Amino acid sequence: MSQVEFEVTGLDELAEKMAEGSTYIKISLNEGLRKIGRLIVPAKGTGPLADETPKITGKLARSSYFTIEGGPENQSMVVRQPAMNEAGDFYGWYVREGTEPHDIRPKNKLALRFYIGGNLIFAKVVHHPGNRPNKYHHRVMAGLHPAIQNIVTQMGKRVTARLSGG
Repeated sequence: MSQVEFEVTGLDELAEKMAEGSTYIKISLNEGLRKIGRLIVPAKGTGPLADETPKITGKLARSSYFTIEGGPENQSMVVRQPAMNEAGDFYGWYVREGTEPHDIRPKNKLALRFYIGGNLIFAKVVHHPGNRPNKYHHRVMAGLHPAIQNIVTQMGKRVTARLSGG
């Protein structure tokens, strides 16, 4: 059996770069996620997502913000719209996903009271047709896809340049 021995240089330097690269990759990921978050929601209640959020009161749009969650090993950027109604329900989900048809009944078992066309109406049950889903968040992300892809591409270029000695 033949044996071949040879010496290679630069492996120690490469190993050092890979070790420091791990930290650099985590920092680069964090910076990239923050850039993406600022693209979607530059400041609380602003930006493309807030602009496209349906605004009956504006509370849902004003509640928009992003946060970076997880530790260095498993970072993720999360966008939240935590507006709640008087009952404490996060109603953004109902806007985005819609509701099934349902009946609205008075809590006190007497009657619901409201005005239609200036006339006072009392009813024991109101049939609510439900609302269709409004996928505004999908439309926003689809519109921002090229800009998000650009941020990710730039992150990759920076990491590659760093690890290859640039």
